[in-house]
Amino acid sequence: MGKYLFWLSLILFIAPVDAQNFNRPVPPNYYPYQFIETNNLSGYFLTCPLKLNVNPGDPNYYAPTPTLLDSNGFIVWYMPNEAANIGDFKYFENEQVFGYIRTANGHASYQLLDLNLNIVDSFTNLNNVEADAHEFQILSNGNYIIGGIKDSIMNLVGYTFNGNPGSPNTTVKAYIIQEYNASHQLVFEWNSLNHIFPTEAYDMYGYNVNGFDYCHGNSIDEDLDGNLIISFRHLNAVYKIDHLTGNIIWILGGKSSDFTFPNDGGFSGQHDARRQPDGTISLFDNANSAPPPRKSRGVKYSLDTINWTATRTWQYIHIPSFFSRAMGNHQINGSNQHIINYGWNYRPNPSILVVDNLGMIDARINFADSVVSYRSYLNQIPLSITRPEITCTNDGINIVLSAPSGFAEYRWSTGETGASIYANQSDTFQVWVNYGAGYLGSIPFYFDQLLSDCTVGIEEPEGENQLVYIIGYYDLLGREVDYQIPGQLYIVRFSNGKKEMKYFPK
Repeated sequence: MGKYLFWLSLILFIAPVDAQNFNRPVPPNYYPYQFIETNNLSGYFLTCPLKLNVNPGDPNYYAPTPTLLDSNGFIVWYMPNEAANIGDFKYFENEQVFGYIRTANGHASYQLLDLNLNIVDSFTNLNNVEADAHEFQILSNGNYIIGGIKDSIMNLVGYTFNGNPGSPNTTVKAYIIQEYNASHQLVFEWNSLNHIFPTEAYDMYGYNVNGFDYCHGNSIDEDLDGNLIISFRHLNAVYKIDHLTGNIIWILGGKSSDFTFPNDGGFSGQHDARRQPDGTISLFDNANSAPPPRKSRGVKYSLDTINWTATRTWQYIHIPSFFSRAMGNHQINGSNQHIINYGWNYRPNPSILVVDNLGMIDARINFADSVVSYRSYLNQIPLSITRPEITCTNDGINIVLSAPSGFAEYRWSTGETGASIYANQSDTFQVWVNYGAGYLGSIPFYFDQLLSDCTVGIEEPEGENQLVYIIGYYDLLGREVDYQIPGQLYIVRFSNGKKEMKYFPK
């Protein structure tokens, strides 16, 4: 008993609420964020910060902003806009173009930008199909494929949804897939109601007689054989459909799954189902239907279409685990890193993580509270742009930081808009100048006021970038535990080797 009394006599460690810590300069009217890196990264992050739960007239609200970050987490380029939503900002490697989905005034359109970050194409859905802001892909044949919504009136008498009888005049929102060629001509269309009946939906997502979103498609991917893999959030399932006939080839998960899960409980409310080059299926499992405690995760499955099993081959569950109710994606990039964008969740949980195959964290991004991103990526991109460099001069009285001349606009991280500014404090400075459809960021410039001259560096102060994260919870007998019970005392181990006590209050 002595050792237990010793532990219990310690002052209970209660972790402080995560403060709003930010460590990267941002331009005016851009949400601050924190970037922490443990291993050297390469490439560019693509993300689009979006604020949820906005109050009317909120002076701190900024429209969603497609953004490129460099591998050290500094803003290379961003594009201000007045859209209500930007659903996805990504890079298409084969075509060497960027794409995003823009929603303004209730209307979504699909945009393409070249490597100079100029908009080169824009289109939207045809055939009276309402544009859907979830997915935009370029197929191997060069065609564009997008999602959409189309209302149909259905008689659902005799069926029960969430304990309520179906109406004879239910407005059912069919999920539509449309494929367009480079001339924006429609060459393929698929309607979910021709293949999937509304009873496949799960009650937890709700039934609305005036707008029953029974499928809620949120990702489309081209399989290795040219057929299509579709994620349906409200069906808790991933479908493979024939790209020629539209017929269902197989169903993974949901009420009518062709597969069993021998070493996994399955997924639910998922996003971003993708076929990987090794043949596995990756996705972001939001875990909406999972038993408590719900743990959102990145996961991969190997599919056996002879024995019809889906075997989990990889997963990442953050420590401590948490639940992200919506949005999110799980990218596996060419460097075999897993970029997990957690969608709808807030601090102290991470917004974006980069982890390796062993689950070790390479980088972490935390947005400000209530700021999320629908999807985020880390890609190698052959940008040939030259970032501006800030120069420093000392006129004997002031330290002056200057951006290159010849630009129409200057946006400094201090909020100033001239070509030059005074440096009156130690800080990391950046300036953004007009470029393409947005603004190009300078190389970061760190000024140390204590040196009182123009001795500078682009590196951050020592220790600024160190990431210390939890690697496990243990009970007082030293046994690792997966779920923390309120009212219990635990030992917390950190990545830097430290251990602390933590009490979870009831």
